[in-house]
Amino acid sequence: MSLTLIPVIHASNDAVPGNRTSMVQQSEKFHDLSDLPQDILDKFDVLIRENMFDGVSDHTFGLNEKMNRAQFAKFAAMIFALPIPTTAIQSSFADVHEDDPANGYALPYIEALKTAGLTNGADESGKLYNPAGQVTRQELAAFLVRGLKWQVSEVTPTTDMTVDDWAKGYVTLAIQNKLMTNIAVGSFGGKAPSTRKTLALASFEARHAFQTHTIPAPSSQTAVESLPPGITVLPTKIELDETVQLSVGDNYYDANGKISTTGQSPVIGLKVTGPDKYEFTLSQIETLYSSGYLDISASGGLVLDNPVIGQSYAGLGKIVVKQVKSEGEASITASLTHIGDATASKTYKIAPMRIPTSIEVNTKEMVVLAENEQPQGFVFTIKDQYGKAFNAASALDHIPYMIKYKLERVSGEPSLQSAGGIFDIPWNEESSTSSTDTDNHVLTWQLPIDKSGDLNKFMFKPTQKAVSPDGSHYTITASVINKNTDESIASSTSNLAIYNWKDYDPFMKYELDMLDDHFAAGKYLFGRNLISSKNDVAAMNSKYAYYGKEINIIATDDKNRRIDITKVLKDDKGKGISIIQRVSADANDSILAAPSVNTSGIPVYKAYGIQPTELFNVNVTFYTPSGSKTLTKQQVTVDYAEPVAKAVALKNTTLQFNLNTVYTILKADGKSEQITGSDYLASNPYVWEFLKFSDNNGQSVKTESGFFKYFIQATDQFGYKYQNTSDGQLKDFIHNLDILKVQITIDTDNKFPPKWSVKDEALKDKIWIDDQFRLHYEPAARNADGSFDYSKKNLQSFSIELITPSMQRSWCTVTLGN
Repeated sequence: MSLTLIPVIHASNDAVPGNRTSMVQQSEKFHDLSDLPQDILDKFDVLIRENMFDGVSDHTFGLNEKMNRAQFAKFAAMIFALPIPTTAIQSSFADVHEDDPANGYALPYIEALKTAGLTNGADESGKLYNPAGQVTRQELAAFLVRGLKWQVSEVTPTTDMTVDDWAKGYVTLAIQNKLMTNIAVGSFGGKAPSTRKTLALASFEARHAFQTHTIPAPSSQTAVESLPPGITVLPTKIELDETVQLSVGDNYYDANGKISTTGQSPVIGLKVTGPDKYEFTLSQIETLYSSGYLDISASGGLVLDNPVIGQSYAGLGKIVVKQVKSEGEASITASLTHIGDATASKTYKIAPMRIPTSIEVNTKEMVVLAENEQPQGFVFTIKDQYGKAFNAASALDHIPYMIKYKLERVSGEPSLQSAGGIFDIPWNEESSTSSTDTDNHVLTWQLPIDKSGDLNKFMFKPTQKAVSPDGSHYTITASVINKNTDESIASSTSNLAIYNWKDYDPFMKYELDMLDDHFAAGKYLFGRNLISSKNDVAAMNSKYAYYGKEINIIATDDKNRRIDITKVLKDDKGKGISIIQRVSADANDSILAAPSVNTSGIPVYKAYGIQPTELFNVNVTFYTPSGSKTLTKQQVTVDYAEPVAKAVALKNTTLQFNLNTVYTILKADGKSEQITGSDYLASNPYVWEFLKFSDNNGQSVKTESGFFKYFIQATDQFGYKYQNTSDGQLKDFIHNLDILKVQITIDTDNKFPPKWSVKDEALKDKIWIDDQFRLHYEPAARNADGSFDYSKKNLQSFSIELITPSMQRSWCTVTLGN
């Protein structure tokens, strides 16, 4: 960083000269100054002309580059004409040394600041200066105010949460006297590093105040508008998604007026940013909108939802279009209401109404083994003229589009039965009474196009009866038709073959798949005494299943078509078991494996490394009708580090919890309990249970939630997710707190202050979390017998902080409602 500094006392008059031409020549050589407003550019010209600043290169000023504390010490000592002890070789600060090759030159200037009382050091004890550290915005404010000898004793401190307590008086004076400005309304950005631009402009104003002996304006601190919960900086820029394609008839509601998250949901994305390229998350955009910081309007044929932002997962943090009524041009305008010039407006061309024009199928050919009981299926995707999925007719379209399915057995015996998808009623091919021909070779179904697309799945499974050696062969056709005219608009056909495994085995190729090359070592489990023998893996599979890696056999035929053999092998009771019979390795005690069941309920084998072998071969013996076979997987890597490496958490999540809502609480033992929100609070719920069930998303009854599994996620040393706290893993989470060590606290530091409906401290409710992570809430309201009345509350919102094992901190703000 290149600087040329002279004492301000020798500078010429601070007023911007009237001869602008000569000054423009000073700054025009710096490309990054050309876009500055003229009044700002004039100030830079004065500073450059009087050698206060120079560029970081011949053509770059370096507006956004930072200045360290050593460089600033020299600048501040000279701007306030401080006596500089040029012969000093010993500093008052332990980390400032004359022989420091980078910052030793600044020792006299740092001592000048210390003597003049402009700095007390960088730590609480005042022993360290941190010369290489960056100068934060709040430190810059303090340096300048102290240098001007302005007193902060009677100044009303700012309430800005981005400013530390010690600096709040200095920031108040700096803002009131126009030495510095907020980076956004209500946000000074106290801990953000100062840029050369900030330093230059603040220096210009401080020089003027110093030369004219300006007396600071009397404190008339106005209340700085508080930020919404979970928001640390105000937004400064907003952008709208330009790629959205809207068509006449698009509707966000279903026929019953219920908000729908499926089908064609026209939503327009928003990108909101703040200082230093800060980008707001979708949930933060929701918070900004609900707090009145976003204003959205539309014109033309667009009708926006109410509220405009959100309403569902599909619309989270996005503008939701309720209906598109007409063709032509329509526009959307989004404004940040607290930032005057932050507005984005886009014009969208409303396309003609969507109509189905094509249909595609995910698999053209499929082979299934007669013994298999796993559901199989074909997914038919209908697309409109724009290439997007067409899941239902638009609100304005009265043509009843339908899908006509035809299952035709070309050869062989009846072998199929229904397995969901388009079939509401179970059926078996041999006993079906659907529309058929005389030989019962053709079955047909005609159904409306489903809004969600879920009923566009043709799901089946074999009857598990043996077929002839030649197999049974089918064609499955789906056609989109106009029911009024019976005209076929588009169709797609797939072929299906069903064979006995023993007949098809000669055509099949088998490969071993361990799903990942890396997996956590069983030696770690032995070290923690979680298992006592390399042969004792039952407990490990049931309680620590996420440590192992699943071993599978991939089967393909001579046409490279994959064949599912996952559950074709059964025990003497007809229960599916893994076809893998044994797992071994070419090094003694280098792997441990045992039968298990994966998250889909499918029998599998899981492998666990034992001894410290970097690479080894795994031999897997498995069953086929023609006899057992063995496959080798080369170069399997085992790592022996502790599998828990980190836990991550989403930031600034906002939830709603209503006292009068009836929640259906699912317990870890599988039982459920219906309870009102107020009674639930009175029961002191576990924090993770409370977070899980307060995420009711506007529904009157909540039976399950995927919220918490996204909130905390632990990963192994390779970055793979190995455990989460989803509904199915809640019990695991509770019993593994010794591993995760997640800390949970109420916001006692007022980082995100609670909101109250009362000002009287005596009437405020109490809330805390105990050492068992239970939430305690005591309203100030009491019943006649003196007990707490949980149906009433004066607390409107509060925040919970979660601290992960890797010390990542996340805030969850909960809004209480009646």
